[in-house]
Amino acid sequence: MNAVGTGSQSSPGAGGVRVATGELATLLNAELLGDDSIILDGIEAMHAAGPTDLTFISAQSYAEQWADSGAGAALVSSGIEVPGHDPATRALLVVADAEQAMIDLLEQLAPEASCPPPGIDPTAVIDSTARMGENIQIGPHVSIGPGAVVGSGVILEEGVRIGASAHVGDGSWLGMNVVVGERCIVGSDCRLHAMVCLGADGFGYRPKADGSGLRKVPHIGTVRLGDEVELGAGTCVDRGKFGATAIGDGTKLDNLVQVGHNVRIGRHCVIAAQTGLAGSVVVGHWVQIGAQAGVTQHVTIGDGARIGAKAGVIRDVAAGSSVLGIPADESRITLRQISCIRKLPEFMAADRSQRKSEDDA
Repeated sequence: MNAVGTGSQSSPGAGGVRVATGELATLLNAELLGDDSIILDGIEAMHAAGPTDLTFISAQSYAEQWADSGAGAALVSSGIEVPGHDPATRALLVVADAEQAMIDLLEQLAPEASCPPPGIDPTAVIDSTARMGENIQIGPHVSIGPGAVVGSGVILEEGVRIGASAHVGDGSWLGMNVVVGERCIVGSDCRLHAMVCLGADGFGYRPKADGSGLRKVPHIGTVRLGDEVELGAGTCVDRGKFGATAIGDGTKLDNLVQVGHNVRIGRHCVIAAQTGLAGSVVVGHWVQIGAQAGVTQHVTIGDGARIGAKAGVIRDVAAGSSVLGIPADESRITLRQISCIRKLPEFMAADRSQRKSEDDA
């Protein structure tokens, strides 16, 4: 995309955009406060933006940084006051929701993704009993096992492996070297980034009866993804011991997330990088889990709960609650504990001083 709007045909900047602030206001149906002729050729965070960059202000705390920012213009959520704005030299574009407007803009600017051409690459190996939908795009060295089903409009990048009797729903896109194990199910319009693995064995061992070592627990279940699920690069979802490890419609997992056997994750959850969910964890709908959190086996997390980054969750979390820390507890309790720990050196120094005074007396 060489330009947004019709006023400029110059090459886009690093952010992929070159447009006057007046054009952009029209495009986004925004109220323009400032110069309508500023040319923007990039999109940047507030602290890094220059005079030809667009940024966004979605909270009052960001608005306080506007006077010191070098940005030429900003998208601003309606109702936020922006101190230090000079309309003679810069521009604010007021919209209902700056974050949503920025997403709208980025969707228009995003370059077309590179994917295999229509059809099936001659190096792909597809079992004769597999069923293939229409308008598929199958890249080099893909392998598809017996009885597998690949829906219409599916894109399989280089090196994808679809196991026996696995199912990939219509419109799903599987990145390089993704593995969908036997009998596992991927819903429609899913996006699995490079190196995702569905259906590896769960992590289960028991001591042998004679005490000579460990005995592996067979896992004969499956994995089932709902529709519009997105899994980040390197994420692993283990198959159930029996039954299915399941992820609900619209849920998004970041890179390098580990989902243990028989975990059940609800709809529209967001789980950040390097989170680990042990076996048989149950996660409700619309749950948010921060990066590097760990959840022990058989814990239930209620609908709408929020788990802070690096939290260690060892007991159930109530619906709608927010927890932090190791072990995870209600946010207000954990924050009070942290405050007390930080003050501990002062308390200890005061105590030593008090005891010394008493000894001297």
